[in-house]
Amino acid sequence: MTTASFSAKTRKPTLLAGDFVILPYLDAKTPAFDQRLLPDDYQTLPIPDKKGEFRIVSLTAISRKQIAVAVCRLDLEHQAAFRQARQMVTKALAQCESLGCKRVVTLVDKAHPRLASAVCEGALTGGYQFDKYLSKKKPPISVVLYSPFGNTHFRSSRIVSECINYARDTLNEPPVAIHPVSLAAAYRETGKVHGLKVTVWDEQKLAREKCGGILAVGGGSATKPRLVVAQYAPAKAKCHLGLVGKGITFDSGGYSLKPSKSMAEMKFDMGGAAMMFGAACAIASLKLPIRVTAWMPLAHNAISQDAYNISDVISTRSGQTVEVLNTDAEGRIILADALALACEEKPDYLIDSATLTGAAVVALGEDIAALYGDNRAFNDLLMNAGVEAGEDLWPMPLHTGYDEQLKSTIADMKNTGGSWGGSITAALFLKRFVKNVNNWIHLDIAGPGCKADALDHLGKGAKGFGIATIVEFAKSL
Repeated sequence: MTTASFSAKTRKPTLLAGDFVILPYLDAKTPAFDQRLLPDDYQTLPIPDKKGEFRIVSLTAISRKQIAVAVCRLDLEHQAAFRQARQMVTKALAQCESLGCKRVVTLVDKAHPRLASAVCEGALTGGYQFDKYLSKKKPPISVVLYSPFGNTHFRSSRIVSECINYARDTLNEPPVAIHPVSLAAAYRETGKVHGLKVTVWDEQKLAREKCGGILAVGGGSATKPRLVVAQYAPAKAKCHLGLVGKGITFDSGGYSLKPSKSMAEMKFDMGGAAMMFGAACAIASLKLPIRVTAWMPLAHNAISQDAYNISDVISTRSGQTVEVLNTDAEGRIILADALALACEEKPDYLIDSATLTGAAVVALGEDIAALYGDNRAFNDLLMNAGVEAGEDLWPMPLHTGYDEQLKSTIADMKNTGGSWGGSITAALFLKRFVKNVNNWIHLDIAGPGCKADALDHLGKGAKGFGIATIVEFAKSL
């Protein structure tokens, strides 16, 4: 992949020919930068009078240099200022080529440290492009921020952005390149770099450990399933955070075959695993004083003579049995084993994440993840972390009345409920495998986790959704 570079300068701005200068304003009167640092030519530039306006105001010689200048007004009523600052950077990056500019330059004053961090995030994640398979690649554009904040201020933003982009790389790769075996190997190597202890369970180990759900879903593929366990255990850890992420590296639907159009984004069906592994990497790199264990069950839901069937009964790690009514409701089956394993460790907090149901997208659209949990205080903590990260979560009801829909006459439960409320019944299914853990949340990220079009400051393709939220939550602990 290619992404924009970012550098922070604490000295007075030095402008070069070919610069695209972006001046952020909080409203029609208040700049978010120190105007005294600008050349005299800039003092007569117009201030944006419309909320959310991004407008080029000069393409002429300023201080005898050919420089493009734009003003940007952050619309505080619409969105948090830092989210719009990230978008401001990505808009500038998108326009650089057409303007013939070589780099983006912006300024932030000492009163706005979060905006400064947002510029870094906008450059590193907003400037991302998965160009591995393009014969002609565009050279990366540099983003320079002039502010009072030194490089240490941006350490967390850099680390989290790096982990988000790594997750996006793995998600954007075609299924022929990223499958359970190759992804497990990649997680092992990357985990070491970030300070994680990574263990990979192959199909023999999964069988010995009675992980029948993972084995059933992954049994139809030539590349057999894996379970990746990533651990970070610093001395004097204050608590234990358990993370579980669905890792379906490609979802054909199995014998409940998806139509071709619905398969188009199914390489993103490992978004939960990418989220939790990326978050674990970031937490370890930041050396946060908490213990983290992440479980990522990986499988390719394929069709073959060895694939699991509709009407099969699966025995899971917990000993509970599942009647299969839909082989395309596979994510919850592999999560059943992973959640059981996670609960055996008795973490203080347990969060699972999955691109689980189309019903969540019907309810909330493609930009918002559904949050399920019956501990309101824990729910609020994670919701607040999402706000801090600039990722949208919305609480949904764990309506126990729908649990009846999962009853089976030949097994402990069915893997699907009725026609309506599918995201809720999926969450209730997972809840059956959560034992001896008081604080559990399920995130259905099917919308933002599988969205191929642009989202906020992120361009087309994989988003790496949720990593920043989990890191913010870990910081709060």
